[in-house]
Amino acid sequence: MAIRPRLAVSDVLHRGLVWSLLGVSVWGIVMMGVVHRETLKAGRGAHMQALARQEALGQTPQVAPSPKEDEQKEIDLAEAAQAALKGRSNRS
Repeated sequence: MAIRPRLAVSDVLHRGLVWSLLGVSVWGIVMMGVVHRETLKAGRGAHMQALARQEALGQTPQVAPSPKEDEQKEIDLAEAAQAALKGRSNRS
């Protein structure tokens, strides 16, 4: 078996620094996922509480418009903007 040369102190310190940075990076990536998951869970809980509060008050919960309704609303707004521009006089 071959004898390995001893590593210099600077090599050992560099190796330790690299492994530490790798560990901190992996830990940071994992924590980003954990925080994201917890944020989504809290948002869902708040949304469910708001829906329950609306139902308790006898109000109908607000439902997001369908994509067709959104598209029609955008078309109507664009047409209104074009009509407003046509009605302006160009006095410079």
